[in-house]
Amino acid sequence: MVYASPQGLQMFGERWDRIVAERGAQAALYLADGRATTFRELDAEARALKPAGDHVLVQGDVPQILRQLLAGFLREVPVQLVEKDRARRVPASPVPPGTALIKQAVGGSGVRRCQFFTFDQIAADVDRLHEALDLGARGAGVAAISCAHSFGLTMTVLQTLFNGVPTCFAPQPFAQPLMEAMKHHQRLFLPGVPALWKAWLMGDVRFDNISLAISAGSPLTSGLERMALEQHGLKINNLYGTSECGAVCWDETPDLREDGRALGTLLPGVQAQTDAEGRLIVTSSSVGLGYDEQLPQEQYGDGVFTTSDQIEQQGNRLWFQQCAGAGINVAGRKLSPAEIAEKIMRASQLEHVKIYGTRSRDPERCQDIVAEFDLPQAEINAAFKITACSLLAPWEVPRKWIGRS
Repeated sequence: MVYASPQGLQMFGERWDRIVAERGAQAALYLADGRATTFRELDAEARALKPAGDHVLVQGDVPQILRQLLAGFLREVPVQLVEKDRARRVPASPVPPGTALIKQAVGGSGVRRCQFFTFDQIAADVDRLHEALDLGARGAGVAAISCAHSFGLTMTVLQTLFNGVPTCFAPQPFAQPLMEAMKHHQRLFLPGVPALWKAWLMGDVRFDNISLAISAGSPLTSGLERMALEQHGLKINNLYGTSECGAVCWDETPDLREDGRALGTLLPGVQAQTDAEGRLIVTSSSVGLGYDEQLPQEQYGDGVFTTSDQIEQQGNRLWFQQCAGAGINVAGRKLSPAEIAEKIMRASQLEHVKIYGTRSRDPERCQDIVAEFDLPQAEINAAFKITACSLLAPWEVPRKWIGRS
C-alpha cells in the first residue's frame, strides 16, 4: 500500500538520486574508527532491504537508522521511528494519507503517542535548519545524541538523506568515545543537550575542529555558555523546537542569553504567537499532520501547533517561562509520568503512586522526577527503592521519594 504522496516521493527520490549521482564516492557515514560508508554503498544497502507490511520499523544505532529510513523512503512505505529501549506503539488510529514518517514521542502532554509527518513537512524542517545554520559548509554532523529523537534525527541523519551532509557516528556520548570519533575529522558540527555539553566541557573534550556547537532539549544556561566561552573559546548556540513542529528559533546573535530563559530568534518561515495562557502557538510548514490519539482542546495540524511551553515573546525573539504540560524533561529527554508510575506499581505491587517533575537544582538537568506514595516514609528505604526501580530505565528513576510523615 502506498501512503506517501506522489509529489513528496518524487521530491525525495529526485533529491536522493541527485545526491548519489554527485557524491556517490564520498562518505555518507563515518564510523568511530574513521571507516566510511559512501553514498553509493548506503544506497545499495538500503535497496537490498526488503520491507514487508505497511511500515518500516526504524530502530537501532545510527547505521541501522540510516539504512532503514532510506529503505522506507525509497519504497514508499511509512517509516516508524522507535527508541532502542522501546517497543513499537501500534498507531491507535489509521495512518493518514501522505504519511512518510511516524514518530512515537512524549511531548509536553506527558502522553506517549504517534505523530505523523509527510515528506514535505520533514523536508521543510531539514531544509530550514540546513539553510539557517549553513550546515552544508560545516563538515560532518556528529551523531552523539540519540537519532531516535527529533533533534538528533533532523540535525544529522536526515541532513545526510536530504542534503548530502555526512554523519559522524559516535557510539557513546561520553567524553573519551566522542573524542575518538571526532579526531579523524578537520571540521564537524556537534549537536547536544545541556547536560551533555556540561559533561563534555568538564571532560577535557577538545573542540578545535568544531565549526558549530548546538544545544537543544532545554534552554541553555548563561553559566554553561560562559564556561564554554571562557574555558574553551566555544560559542554554544541554543536551538528551540518540538517534535510536533520542528525547529522554531535559535540564538544566531550572542546577546540573547538571559539566565537560561532566552530561546532565540524565530527561524525563517516560522510564525509564533501566544494564547491567553501564554502558551506558544507555532505556525510552520514543518508542523506535522497530528497524533494517533488527540487529547481534548489540542490544536495540532493544518500547519499550526500549540505547545505546552509558556513563552514571553518580543517581536521575533522568545523567552522561556515554564512548561505547563505534564511531561517531565530530564536532561532533554521527555518522559511520561504515567509510564513511570505504571512500571513502579507493577514492580512494587502497589495500587497507586503519583509521579511528577520538579525544577532541578542542576539547571542542565532541567527537572527531577518525584515519586509520592501512600506509605510511611520509613518504609521507603533502599530495599523498597531497588524493587520499585527494577523495571525503570536509568533516566526514569525518581530523585525524590515522598511518603507519609
